[in-house]
Amino acid sequence: MPTSDSDNIMTKGQIALRSVNGVPSNGAYVNDMNLGTSSSQVEILGNEGTIYKKGPRKERILLAVSMALLVGCIVVLVLLLTGVVNPAPLGQSSPATEKDVCLDPECVRTAANLLNGMDQTIDPCDDFFEYACGAWNRKNIIPEDKSSYNTFGKLRDELQVLLKALLEKPDMPNQPNSVTKTRNLYRSCMNESLIELRGAKPVFDFLETLGGWPVLSSNWSESSFDWIELVAKLRLYNNKLLIDEWVSSDDKNSSVNIIQLDQVDLGMPSRDYFLKGRDEKVEAYENFAVSLAILMGANETVAREEMREMVEFETKLANSTTPPEDRRDNEKLYNRYTIRELNGRITWFIFLFLQVILLSFQIDWLKFLNILFQSVNITLTMDEELVVYAPEYFGKLVDVLHETSNRTIANYLVWRIMMNRVGNLPKRFQSLNQAYSKVLYGTDTDQARWRKCVSYATDNMGMAVGRLFVEEHFNSESKESALAMIANIRDAFNELLMENDWMDTETRKVAREKAAAMEEKIGFPAYILNNTALDDEYTTIEYQADKYFENVLANIRHIAHQNFKKLREPVDKSSWSTYPPVVNAFYSATKNQIMFPAGILQPPFYSKTFPKSLNYGGIGMVIGHEITHGFDDRGRQFDKDGNLVQWWDQTVVDNFKKKTLCIIQQYGNYTVKEVNMNLNGIQTQGENIADNGGLKQAFRAYRKWVAKQGKEESKLPGISLNHNQLFFLNFAQMWCGTDRHQRLFQKVLAGAHSINRF
Repeated sequence: MPTSDSDNIMTKGQIALRSVNGVPSNGAYVNDMNLGTSSSQVEILGNEGTIYKKGPRKERILLAVSMALLVGCIVVLVLLLTGVVNPAPLGQSSPATEKDVCLDPECVRTAANLLNGMDQTIDPCDDFFEYACGAWNRKNIIPEDKSSYNTFGKLRDELQVLLKALLEKPDMPNQPNSVTKTRNLYRSCMNESLIELRGAKPVFDFLETLGGWPVLSSNWSESSFDWIELVAKLRLYNNKLLIDEWVSSDDKNSSVNIIQLDQVDLGMPSRDYFLKGRDEKVEAYENFAVSLAILMGANETVAREEMREMVEFETKLANSTTPPEDRRDNEKLYNRYTIRELNGRITWFIFLFLQVILLSFQIDWLKFLNILFQSVNITLTMDEELVVYAPEYFGKLVDVLHETSNRTIANYLVWRIMMNRVGNLPKRFQSLNQAYSKVLYGTDTDQARWRKCVSYATDNMGMAVGRLFVEEHFNSESKESALAMIANIRDAFNELLMENDWMDTETRKVAREKAAAMEEKIGFPAYILNNTALDDEYTTIEYQADKYFENVLANIRHIAHQNFKKLREPVDKSSWSTYPPVVNAFYSATKNQIMFPAGILQPPFYSKTFPKSLNYGGIGMVIGHEITHGFDDRGRQFDKDGNLVQWWDQTVVDNFKKKTLCIIQQYGNYTVKEVNMNLNGIQTQGENIADNGGLKQAFRAYRKWVAKQGKEESKLPGISLNHNQLFFLNFAQMWCGTDRHQRLFQKVLAGAHSINRF
């Protein structure tokens, strides 16, 4: 499904979390470990699963599953005692005696889960990924509504089942008002019969406030069109089109919020889709727009002609943007101007940015920004300072706008917001999106409605949903255990730091200070358990149970409004950048903060009943991954206080770049045979550095933990691997998963992460 910033409360400016499956954001370094989804905050979440029904059939299924588990446990024990189970060893381990084998139910279950994912016919020295994940990948078929399915996606599916049950519980008299609002939002989303009954009227009413969609009318006035006004009006609905604008902490003074400007994201997942020529994907995108226009009453001939012109316009926009692999140097990206300077009226900048400054004055920045900020009672002057990450883009944008008709520009702007709102309309509109998704992602069906609505409620009322989740399903022991692991892994990082041969003494010292200053956020923020504090967060938003589309508009306006308000507020570095029920992990460079929400502190990443080898190979590696992001090719550019500053000696920087080149070349030489493409070693370098560093730190920390205990852990039953080997097995099984061809193509073309196999 197409995604946008419109429904995502996370803003681009923060260096957030690098997702193991994430998409890098424009502008300031955003690192979201999104371990298995997509988009700047991401791509997209939700995987479809079975819808459970009430009644006797459910009871029979549960009974059958329980019996199967019991039989499975007995079989594993029998195989253990008879010596039948003997997986291909990763190395020699000493023969297990009855005393050093854990036979309690949790150990049996854990061993069975590991074995169920493995393909023991494969020599791990030949193909460790297939050895660890071969059976998992065969058993876990990609659901028809998904473009990929992996360990992260499966956990998200299971989490959504839990959230659905919580959202569908009856309201209680003493529950927080924010929880009542959340359930009202969910119910309005689930009321499909009313959505169908209301038809397209809500969206036509909305379009009228925007001045209409030109393709639907021959009477649309081109002479009265002002593109700046429409772009600003759409930004009030959290749509960032032609100009990407947001408020976030200043990279060079992270205690102060500042307006930031950048090149924009496009209607397709990557600029490369437009630049590769008119293939079936671009045709599908154009047909999506044509079909939507026709469904809303456009003449077919007019729709085809005008939507083709619109796609040609967007292709020019794509050509105006800089590819992500050329946007990794934050110092070069950072340009600070006043509005007056950006308008080209200060001559001392002209020598450096002559062409851009002369062109950019044609964008009335003061008018554009005041439309936005007057919505929160802030009036800007020409002396307001901005950070501009792509001044050359805005120069090219003016050129593109000058050679494009107002009608085409307006068609494009309205199409983009309509594209994002199709999912909020009746089924006949949603089916158009499914046809597009089939070509782009390979998905055969749409997501179940309840999954869409659970995701929607979580995306927009995440702390309230998080309150419900942590009260019911989060064990406080997980937080204490995670804190202990973070301390151990940070110690391991410091040890490895002292052992490297390319840093000087002073840089090592400052690096240790940054690691020590790194703040950890685990599970959930404490305030969500306080009714008053939680309600205060959502006091300005209200929902109508019978008006889902209007609720959607209220949400996206609220998100934009909350961001604009930050301009005159101090930076709150203690704030959370994500929600508790999220299967992901994050690093924020401007906060120097690592974050592990409650959603990821679940099996197979973590369990209080797991051997430490599995926890260190799972969530331990994730912890190390996020710590390492503070020192990867972009994170290293920020100091311990989250400020963009050169704190490495230049010789050390040069040494680091030589080491990084090795990583770039190694991964760039990996070929993904299914799509006949090599990985992009430059684009994925940050994630690859974090993966390698995180794994090394986690293993070092685990071995130090064992040494402190004075003995190895008890072996798991039925599996002849020692705990060193189990550490790496669980690490590998975190990445089990498969992709449809279309999704694999997208990952290799535009992903910040290497594909799971690598």
